[in-house]
Amino acid sequence: MNTKCNVLTTILISSLLVLCSCSGGKKDSKINPTVEELDEVVDEAELVVLQEVDGDSVIVRLCNNELEHPKAYSYSEAEAEDQIKGTLTEGDTLSIFPDSKGKKVKICINVSELRGKWYYDMQQHRGMAFETTGGLSSINTDRISFREWKLLNGKLFLYYVDMQQEASSKQEYEVEEAEILTLSAEELQLNFLDSLYTCKRQHGLIML
Repeated sequence: MNTKCNVLTTILISSLLVLCSCSGGKKDSKINPTVEELDEVVDEAELVVLQEVDGDSVIVRLCNNELEHPKAYSYSEAEAEDQIKGTLTEGDTLSIFPDSKGKKVKICINVSELRGKWYYDMQQHRGMAFETTGGLSSINTDRISFREWKLLNGKLFLYYVDMQQEASSKQEYEVEEAEILTLSAEELQLNFLDSLYTCKRQHGLIML
């Protein structure tokens, strides 16, 4: 009887150790989807135009739908959790990822402020250009060739080609999440590929 109990105890302890090690691995690792996997994900965020800020609510309407009745979302919780990326400027286009009840904002990104040219190295004139159609252009970059950008369920994903790959190997089209840390009309700060990109808007001509 004691032998059976000891065996069972050993099995239980071993199982717990395996579970703990597995859960720890999931916590530390970041799941990076492939291009194909990401293309299959359904986007539950809404692209809207901000009509009005009324107290702790935003009044919006769907883009390209003048007949749609305005909708109201509470944004106070998202603001408290630093999930409002960009300013709430009337007339701007926003990507709103709502809660399951469709009443509150979980994540809001100001798309109007994200679009355009951003430079993270003014001296070398290096940066990226977020195009309205979803294209993403590299500006004088040497390590990464940006190709596309996509907002998906409140997250920003950048498609790119790693230019550091060996010339003999086929350059693969890759995608990675870019965490927006700061966004305004004049500043964009991204955490991308374990690097911090602090970007500024460029006004006027750049003298090379």
